[in-house]
Amino acid sequence: MAGDNKNGFMKGAAILSISTLVVKALGLLFSIPLANFISAEGMSYFYGAYDIFTIFLVLSTAGLPIAVSRMVGTASAMGRRREADQVFSVAFWLFFGIGLLGCLVMLFGSRQIAGLLGKPGAAGTIVALAPTVFFIAITSAIRGYFQGRSNMVPTAMSQVIEAVLKVAVGIGLAYYIIYKYNSDVWAAVGAISGVSVSSGLGMVYLAFCKLRQRRRDRTLPQDEHAVSSRRDMLTALLRFAVPITLGACFLSVLDFVDSAVLMDRMKTAADFSQSQADWYSGVLGNARKFFDLPGSFVVPISTSLLPVLSGAVASGDKPQVRHISSMSMRMTLLISIPASVGMSIFAEPICQLLLFSSSEVAAGTARLLQVLSMAIAFSSTVYTTNAMLQSFGRTTRPVLDMAVGGVVKIGISYVLSGIPEINVMGSAVSTVVSYLVIVLLNLMAIRESFPSMDSVIGTAAPMLLSAGLMGAASYGAYLGLCRFLTPRLALIPAIVVAIGVYAACVVLFRAVSYEDVCMLPKGETIARLLKVKRAVRPRHMMTKTVATRPPKGGRHMRNM
Repeated sequence: MAGDNKNGFMKGAAILSISTLVVKALGLLFSIPLANFISAEGMSYFYGAYDIFTIFLVLSTAGLPIAVSRMVGTASAMGRRREADQVFSVAFWLFFGIGLLGCLVMLFGSRQIAGLLGKPGAAGTIVALAPTVFFIAITSAIRGYFQGRSNMVPTAMSQVIEAVLKVAVGIGLAYYIIYKYNSDVWAAVGAISGVSVSSGLGMVYLAFCKLRQRRRDRTLPQDEHAVSSRRDMLTALLRFAVPITLGACFLSVLDFVDSAVLMDRMKTAADFSQSQADWYSGVLGNARKFFDLPGSFVVPISTSLLPVLSGAVASGDKPQVRHISSMSMRMTLLISIPASVGMSIFAEPICQLLLFSSSEVAAGTARLLQVLSMAIAFSSTVYTTNAMLQSFGRTTRPVLDMAVGGVVKIGISYVLSGIPEINVMGSAVSTVVSYLVIVLLNLMAIRESFPSMDSVIGTAAPMLLSAGLMGAASYGAYLGLCRFLTPRLALIPAIVVAIGVYAACVVLFRAVSYEDVCMLPKGETIARLLKVKRAVRPRHMMTKTVATRPPKGGRHMRNM
């Protein structure tokens, strides 16, 4: 059973990581061209619409799909097909209501929302993005259903469809408008319209998959099991989903509030004009886009971790809890620490390469990215530690910790962004500090629930050393290559050097285990090439510890 849990976790994380890689690569093909032919002011309106959209997006995609997947999976495993279908029916109408409400709020409150953001010009982009909230809500219900039935194909295919169409339609419309009418504002609206169109077609694809699945189910033997009431199902869905949703939504609300505070302080305290504030806001949006990229590869780890670790906790399997927790934390730090170091060191050439149309915008983005990059490891760790606390049954603790971090962030941003010489850099500094505070609070809570968990400092130390050597070697290579190549061309081989040095160092310093490497595609082959040996586990860890009584609550792990 333990082996099944481990394999399920690794398989789920690998599938979601591959899907994320494809979608994020296409996402860069969407945002980078926009940032090069739409002005920073126009991109400010683009990012402004996303700030409010993300709140509704998280409401409909953070906790509820996980709850649907969990309930459908449980019912399916017990052969209760009718109950699984009724869970979907209840979830569908719940998602329908949330999506419709969000769409109407964005549609009819666009001017008010843009005013709250301090970006009056963003009203058009908010209207253009409004239908996406409805489409994404319906999409999330169907994805949760298929994931509960262990069918990841519809989710993966719909994500790829959305990403491809977003690039084709959004870039096409924005390019046509900017060169036909020379309007950055309407070009941003065109780009956002591509998101709505792609989300709608992705929803249509998933609806077709659901109808096809329904026809297949009709050919199966009749299910005679009793079905829970719709009210009980709705209560169970909300009980599980609300804390997770609040925790995820808090960060989105925090970004919205921070953006509003930033714009207000730059215009009132720093005495910037509207166009100046919009320019700085657009540059910050570019930096945040690059900052968010590494963290998106950690989300699949936390998503796969939650159900597997919850099962180990519920069964009282202490060795398995420790093994899964340590593996997930190690994989999180393995990705995020070098990303922090590398993106901070190469912020300037990265921005010069990707934002090639405006050296001024690239330089401004690079300065912010150098500071924001220090928070990549912290923000990534927040996702994983939140999932751990939720697995231990402490679903409200992450929300409280993020609330404390949010107060710290807004306070620092309010003070610093009002200083003309610091301006938008205040938001970057406050981001680093707030994520550090949240991580420390989360780790303290995890230590309370599970004192025998491996030391995070001990886990991170060899990776920090490896990342430091990686940074020194790759930046030295970069400076040497710049004597013969342009900085943009020198960046690519320098990154290759960074990857090679880091891979060699983590093996040399034993920062990863055989199981960690096996999580990668062709992992066993890679482990043999890198000479990573399989650890010999003590005999008592190879058998499952059976609890005489299933533990309840979250704090029970102290007694294990």
